[in-house]
Amino acid sequence: MVLSTGIPATEALYDLAEGILWDERAQLVRWVDIWKGRVLAAELHGDRLVTVSDVSLGQTAGAVALAEDGGLLVAAARGLAVISPDGAMSFGPDLLGDRKGTRFNDGSADLFGTFVVGSLTIGGDTRDDVLLRIYPNGRVETIREGVRLSNGIAFSPDGNTIYHVDTFAHTVSSHSWGFGPFDHREPWVTVLDESHLPANPDGLTTDSTGALWVAQWGGSSVRRHSPNGELLDVVTVDALQVSCPAFVGTGLATLAITSAQEGLATFTDQSGAIFLADVDATGLPVPRWSGSTTTPYWLAGS
Repeated sequence: MVLSTGIPATEALYDLAEGILWDERAQLVRWVDIWKGRVLAAELHGDRLVTVSDVSLGQTAGAVALAEDGGLLVAAARGLAVISPDGAMSFGPDLLGDRKGTRFNDGSADLFGTFVVGSLTIGGDTRDDVLLRIYPNGRVETIREGVRLSNGIAFSPDGNTIYHVDTFAHTVSSHSWGFGPFDHREPWVTVLDESHLPANPDGLTTDSTGALWVAQWGGSSVRRHSPNGELLDVVTVDALQVSCPAFVGTGLATLAITSAQEGLATFTDQSGAIFLADVDATGLPVPRWSGSTTTPYWLAGS
C-alpha cells in the first residue's frame, strides 16, 4: 500500500465542492459548488488552480459533465441544465416527479454519450432515492431504486461496468453496462462496504487500470481499491470532508480532490480547498454527453 499527501491548490473557499473533472479540449479543471449553484473552471498552473470561470446556476448544481459540442451539461436541482459554447443557459423539465424535498446529486456521462445521475433526499434517509440514465433525446430510464443517498458514479475503462456509491448504505456497487436497456434481472454487486471504507464513501473515479478511487467524507482521504476490494493506496488531505477525486492535467497523472465546509461550525484544517496529489496512477479521458447544449432535447421541438 502507498501513502500520499495532497497539497492545497486553492484557498479554503468552497462550501461543497464536488464533481471535479478534466476538460482535455479546453485544458481546464471543472467542478461545482453544489449549494451555491456554481459551475467553475480553472487553469492548472503547477501546483495551483487559477479560476477562470464561475457561472451561477441560480439553483443547486449537483454535477457538471462535458458535452460533445463543446458546451456543458449540469445536474440542476431537479432536472438538467445546459450551458452552450457561447455561454447561453437553458433549463430542462423536472425529472424527479412527486419526490418532494429531493434534488439531483452526483452524475457522470458514459462512453455511449448518455448521462447517469442520482438523487438525494434533503435532510433524511427515505430509502427511496433513484439512479437515472438520461439519453440525449430526453428518454429517462430508472436503473436503480431504493437508494439511500446516491453519490459517485464511474465506469470501468472499457465502459462495460458501472460503479455507484450509496453513501448511507456505505457501499460501492457494480453492474454490467452498455447502450441497450438496463437489465434489472441482474443484481447489483457490492464491491466495497464498511469493512473496506472507514468513513462515508462519496465521489469516486476509476484509473486506467480499472482501480477505484473513493473519497472519504469524514475521513480526510481518498482510498484506492482494486475491483475485488484490495486496498492499494491512501491519499490524505488536510480536510475532514473529502467529496470527489479526479485525474487532471497532462497525461491525466495528477489526482485532484475536492472538499467541503458544509455542516462544519468550526474547523482549523483546509476544509473547502481543492487539493492536488502525485500518485502512481493515471486516469481515463472524461466521456462526453452527445446531446446538444445549443438546442437541447427540451427545445428541439419548439
